[in-house]
Amino acid sequence: MSDEIVNMDKITSVMRKFGAKRIVIKKLSNNDNSKNQIYLGSDFSVIQDLPVKDILSSGISSKGAIFKAAIDFFWITPESNKEQALNAQVILYPKYPEIRLSGVLKGCSISPSHLMQPPSISEREERKNKSRYMILGICDDHVLSYMSDWDSVLSIEISNMIESQSLQLIFSIFYEDKNDIYDSRKILLDKLRGIFSLGFIPSRRLDRNGNIIPYHAMNGAGFTLESFFGIIPNGRSEPDFIDWELKAHSSGPVTLMTPEPNSGLYTDDIHNFMDNYATSKKENRVDFASIHKVGIENIKTKLSLNLEGYDLRKEEIVDPSGGLNLRNENGDLLAGWSFEKLLNHWKRKHAKTCFVSYIANKEDLKISYSYGPTVTLATGAELKKFFTSLATSVIYYDPGINVKYSDGTIKLKRRNQLRIKWKDINSIYTATEELEIK
Repeated sequence: MSDEIVNMDKITSVMRKFGAKRIVIKKLSNNDNSKNQIYLGSDFSVIQDLPVKDILSSGISSKGAIFKAAIDFFWITPESNKEQALNAQVILYPKYPEIRLSGVLKGCSISPSHLMQPPSISEREERKNKSRYMILGICDDHVLSYMSDWDSVLSIEISNMIESQSLQLIFSIFYEDKNDIYDSRKILLDKLRGIFSLGFIPSRRLDRNGNIIPYHAMNGAGFTLESFFGIIPNGRSEPDFIDWELKAHSSGPVTLMTPEPNSGLYTDDIHNFMDNYATSKKENRVDFASIHKVGIENIKTKLSLNLEGYDLRKEEIVDPSGGLNLRNENGDLLAGWSFEKLLNHWKRKHAKTCFVSYIANKEDLKISYSYGPTVTLATGAELKKFFTSLATSVIYYDPGINVKYSDGTIKLKRRNQLRIKWKDINSIYTATEELEIK
């Protein structure tokens, strides 16, 4: 099939057949080539929408700290051929910030290598008013791709779509067909209006099989709300509903994430950690529960929390082997969260968050909740905002860890919370919008 008769309908049809849930378009510049890699922009929310694997540190270079994440990336042809580029990866440069796509050509027989050669001076001039486009089909766990050339019918068609504004700009430099955009915001708000109309709802949660069961503890607001969305409590890190994270909120602090440490005494021997650093010790229970802020020694525990390897003045990671570390007076590492760990939690949870206000009603030892009418939608969780808020103690560590001893059994509860005061929520999001759902 010649490229002359390939159009958007053809390519999107092939991608849909292969499982694409979303199709986006990147206009390529002359510098998007095999030498310089493909620029994916500076909006790190693109990482939160692409099915990338774990983010791993790759050291430091003249471009600052480097982090990489593998991605299952496939090229397709109009004839419905499909082949994986096994070396594909997304590269993050937090210093700039900048994201690039690399390794998408080598070892793949149908990759458009001829379209990705660095241009000569004359070619650069000749192509000044022409464009290639990379079309990405985003699937649940992989990405499909097709690239048009400068003079193709497909490139002209896409250029006309951009000019006529039938494509909407997303992630700063990508485009998406307005008719294809899944309005998750409207679906979410419509569902919340239905929950608001129910008035007070007895506290409940879902069991492991998805059945509704009563819940009597005082922290049932989130579980009750989640039960309407079919969310089984399991501590997962993915968004709760479509692409939104749900949080029931009254007026107190907000728990942003609950990442477990991945280094230090806590991970090596948590019982030793609790024996030596518990904030409360009783005959049948020990607790570690006291707010720790970066750069401030905790009066109760005598422990210090620091964001090591982050330059607050430059607002950048200067040592990718660092992270958020809790140390004692001797400098011993008691609990550490590497930058890798923090980045992976950040990318999975906070692209879009919906804070749902609620009122609790306790009567005859039974509690019920009413949700709304105020809802706050927060979007654009920028990486620099997150780390700077950590470094300045706007985000703080508020653990709720305990060990209970009863009849010869030991029950351990792990809860490592990174929290923020509600009044500071604007400091970590690009935009917040308060709505009434009456």
